[in-house]
Amino acid sequence: MDGATVLASILSGGATGAVISALWNHFSQLWLQRDEASLNAKLATLENEFQKSQRKAQAEIDRFVFVTRAHFETEFEAMKQVFNRLSEVRLAINGLRPMMSIEPLDESDQERLKRLSERLEILSHAYNKLIAESEARAPFYTADLYYAVDMCLRAASAEIASVRTAGNDTFSFDWFREGDKNRNNFAKGYQEAVENIRDRISKLAVLPTR
Repeated sequence: MDGATVLASILSGGATGAVISALWNHFSQLWLQRDEASLNAKLATLENEFQKSQRKAQAEIDRFVFVTRAHFETEFEAMKQVFNRLSEVRLAINGLRPMMSIEPLDESDQERLKRLSERLEILSHAYNKLIAESEARAPFYTADLYYAVDMCLRAASAEIASVRTAGNDTFSFDWFREGDKNRNNFAKGYQEAVENIRDRISKLAVLPTR
């Protein structure tokens, strides 16, 4: 039997005013306490949900780097130009002395060396352009990207030096294997650069203008 039923029974039984008043106060207090407990539980649930939403929103905000439009355009252009030069070196280093390639069957050693020299010149030219571009743009992109580019430069430099100083070992098995090692080192730096640029662009957010 709930409080309302009890109270109705007492009223129908002709209870005195003092008793009725006391009972009314008692049951009113119980109902208020029950409603207050229910309200507090709902408020606690709402507060918990709000705090979760707030933490989620803050985490989303924290992953962004807010910059001006001018900053974004300057950094984006720097990364773009450096990556363009990096890609040129990648093509050149992969084509310098691959482990497998198609060559003329009747090619002489002199002709083979001449083609190698031409490919080496392409790599050297691309390497020099990458150095100039990366150093000129260094203040405008991240230190992580600078480190990745430096890995590529060191691998390319090692490849150029190795081919230039090979002498009689040119076109030997060990000579090709050295080239493979340098290409792999370059590829690691190149992949780091790709991931760094992709991650940086995903985090940059332009501040709204008034």
